[in-house]
Amino acid sequence: METYQEFLDRINSFEKKEINFGNKYFKGNPSISQKVDKDNTYRRFYGDTIVFALDNIVKEKLARYVEVLYRAAPTCFCERLVLNTFHMTLHDLSNAPVLRDVAEELFENELKVIEKMRKIQNQEKATIRMKSKYIFNMVDTSLVLGLYPVGEEEYRKLMELYFMFEDVKKLPYPFTPHITLAYYNVNGFDLQAAGMLEEAVSKLNQDEMEIELNVNNLYYQKFKSMNDYIDIIGNRNLI
Repeated sequence: METYQEFLDRINSFEKKEINFGNKYFKGNPSISQKVDKDNTYRRFYGDTIVFALDNIVKEKLARYVEVLYRAAPTCFCERLVLNTFHMTLHDLSNAPVLRDVAEELFENELKVIEKMRKIQNQEKATIRMKSKYIFNMVDTSLVLGLYPVGEEEYRKLMELYFMFEDVKKLPYPFTPHITLAYYNVNGFDLQAAGMLEEAVSKLNQDEMEIELNVNNLYYQKFKSMNDYIDIIGNRNLI
């Protein structure tokens, strides 16, 4: 596991106040087309995940960020994410564009997650204090708001939860806490639009947000598109 300082050094290396889409037509990551159709609506994409639900006040502020982004550069994005989809992912699990390719994994994951959630439920309830870093480009697929724990103790609590779900599905990349704000236009966007988006992001990145994650608001969700998540198991109401 990274130390807290190693974690901060890593996210500081790519979460910057200014964003730059380059000096040519921006063509996003080809993986966007798995989630977004040619007409920029969300297509079927199936999977499961462990997330922290966010307070309504936080979601409303995020919605204001999204409004600024879409007003500044509407051609840069696909269909908007609905307010209720905003969350902080604790741990990705499985996903695929075709349900039958992932159905068995989803069934097995759910059984394992139930055990993990019961262990968490029996522990002392915890809150984890986070701060926003910057809005940044996540692997050329989306704009996200980066988050970080405010100190070593908060980092420890967050990573203990994260590693519990590594036993369900081990991921090949390090944990970067974030909230997805918007997916890019599947067809990309031109230099003029990129410039307007860079300016909007720069202004939003002058702001800072504090977020308190509550273990009572930890959920196992399944999804059938990036705009359609279903709570399956919640830590506060696990039977």
